[in-house]
Amino acid sequence: MKWIIRKSMAWQLTIALILLTSTYTVTILLYDLHTRYQAGSHYTSLVAVIARSQAHTSILRNTLEDFRNRPEDTNVVNRLENLLWRIPQHINGVSFHLQTSQISENDYYAPLKQLKDIREGLSEMHQQLDEIKLGGSPYNFLNQGQIIENDLAMAYTILEGIAHSEAGKQQIFMERLGRTVAALSVTVIILITVLLIGFFKLRQKHHKVLHLSMFDALTQLGNRRYLLHHAEAFCRNSQRCDSPLSLIIIDIDHFKYVNDAFGHPAGDQVLERISEVLKREARAIDVVARLGGEEFCILMPDTSLDGAMQLAERLRQKICGLTHQQLNVATSITVSLGVTVACKNDMEFKKIYSRADKALYKAKTNGRNRVESA
Repeated sequence: MKWIIRKSMAWQLTIALILLTSTYTVTILLYDLHTRYQAGSHYTSLVAVIARSQAHTSILRNTLEDFRNRPEDTNVVNRLENLLWRIPQHINGVSFHLQTSQISENDYYAPLKQLKDIREGLSEMHQQLDEIKLGGSPYNFLNQGQIIENDLAMAYTILEGIAHSEAGKQQIFMERLGRTVAALSVTVIILITVLLIGFFKLRQKHHKVLHLSMFDALTQLGNRRYLLHHAEAFCRNSQRCDSPLSLIIIDIDHFKYVNDAFGHPAGDQVLERISEVLKREARAIDVVARLGGEEFCILMPDTSLDGAMQLAERLRQKICGLTHQQLNVATSITVSLGVTVACKNDMEFKKIYSRADKALYKAKTNGRNRVESA
């Protein structure tokens, strides 16, 4: 009887210890995160804003050089107009982050004033560009652009140094705080690590096995098993709610040529780029899967045949428009797509898939790089 009581008390103490240590650890971590946010958020965002804005220096230099060589090129002129509008917007953003930071105004007054002068100069350049369009000389415009580009680089370099200096001080403070918090937390965490490590390992293995069984390792899309798992539920829901259920099967045209001509690693990159297009264009509720090889599909609940055809055509155009740089192969890629929608009285996925496959075959036999329905 005493043994039973001692065992019961031991379990109670263990549970109490776990609860206390967990609460303590969470409290310390929340305090740490809160302190980090309050102390370092402004500097982190400021450094990021300056880094993004600093990129305009080289962009402006390259665009001005393009304009010097091709002043009649409308694409170059449009890029210049966009820069003359975009750079002042980023200057405003840098100004806002500086003024809301804890940096002394005396430290950034000079480079910020220089940026504001640059903003005025960019406005004048915009007017000069309008005059050039009417036949004016680009000489003064290019000279002023070169001066502004140099001033912009100098101002951002100074501001970057200031921001990094403040961020460095903050980092030292946070490192000291982190070591203090870590020393307190480690003692507590060790007490519960042994109890939790087995559970976490088992859980990780379970999730890993589940992921490997349901997802394609290359594209991170669902695989055929993943598709079938969702297809059954979608078919039941579509039949119950009397809502349309559409399916698109996508097949890469002449994919064997890509593997033979450029190698399988290049072919894998093509598959990854295409899977990115599919994920980007599909809705969150759609199921995007790689069926194997060069074949993909999208299962779309609450989607009519017309809606599915529109998505299929958009996918065809997006994939066809991928550049050699995006694909990392010196060839263009096209796809053929078969589309179908489930019938009200025929919600068996095998039959839906069969009709979409027939539509895909029709697209292949009719010349590829097209969308067909069945």
